[in-house]
Amino acid sequence: MFNYEYWGATTLPISSQMALEEYLLERSEKQKVATVRFWDVTKDAVVIGYGESDSVLKRRDGTFDLARRITGGSHVQFDQNCFAYSFTVPRDGSFRHYEDMRKYYAEKVAEALRELGIEISSVDNRASTINVDGKVVASHAVFWGVKSGLLHGLMSITNYDVDRIFERMLLKERRIGSHVYSEYSALRNMPALAGLLEDSMHGIDPQRRRDYAKRMIAEGVLKQVTRGRHTEMHPTQNTLDAAAALVAVSHVGGPWFRERTPPYSEEEVEAIPGEELNGALKGNLGYCMYIQVPDSDFAKMAEPGENASREKLKH
Repeated sequence: MFNYEYWGATTLPISSQMALEEYLLERSEKQKVATVRFWDVTKDAVVIGYGESDSVLKRRDGTFDLARRITGGSHVQFDQNCFAYSFTVPRDGSFRHYEDMRKYYAEKVAEALRELGIEISSVDNRASTINVDGKVVASHAVFWGVKSGLLHGLMSITNYDVDRIFERMLLKERRIGSHVYSEYSALRNMPALAGLLEDSMHGIDPQRRRDYAKRMIAEGVLKQVTRGRHTEMHPTQNTLDAAAALVAVSHVGGPWFRERTPPYSEEEVEAIPGEELNGALKGNLGYCMYIQVPDSDFAKMAEPGENASREKLKH
């Protein structure tokens, strides 16, 4: 369907990773190519959604970086326990609507996990999640530009330090029926893909299994998407400089993180699903991987009565 470029698996600061997303969006538009890449971060990072207020942060300190992304949704933590995937495409008619793009790449990621022996219980395109045993294991979002589109997401590789997430940002609770269910509990119960790949990692040093799982998944998704027909590309310092220059013109020069200034216009973007391009920033949102999950499903992902507060858990 596309001519693909594979931009490898990189570990960089979150600011560089977010800039690369926009660089590759522009590249897809100008070069008429699709891109695939995988990435993680050199330092923990809290990333808020395009239309979200920074009021969801409980604290700011030197232990984590901050960024706003160009896709919709809410706050999420990127760290070494997760692995991100990104696809950009030209708007050449191959996908008529952003839902087509979302369904296509979600299924490619899910099929790669199936090929690795992981039993996917569902691909929920309304909630933008991929689920194992009824629990979210990967979640993604879409940016639907006028001339190119992006889908990016992240998946759980090893167990999160949920207490650390709880200390940094808002984790919400839901009352469903007569019980209270928390995002804290759902994150604690989230499946970890490296654990589900244990049978494929006999003989691998336990200290290296997380990175080995990431490599296995990257190779599997790449195979599903390009079938071996892609051009190998690698971000260079010139690439990173060009990406930084691009976002410096578009929004970094303004108060992008705190105020999202300037917002995108209709000349640039057809849709950021779930967002108004110039709408007021929203606060009090739930954790991004669960924000669209309906109550009936969320109740199966979290333990009833397990509150988000660690202090409450002690009593």
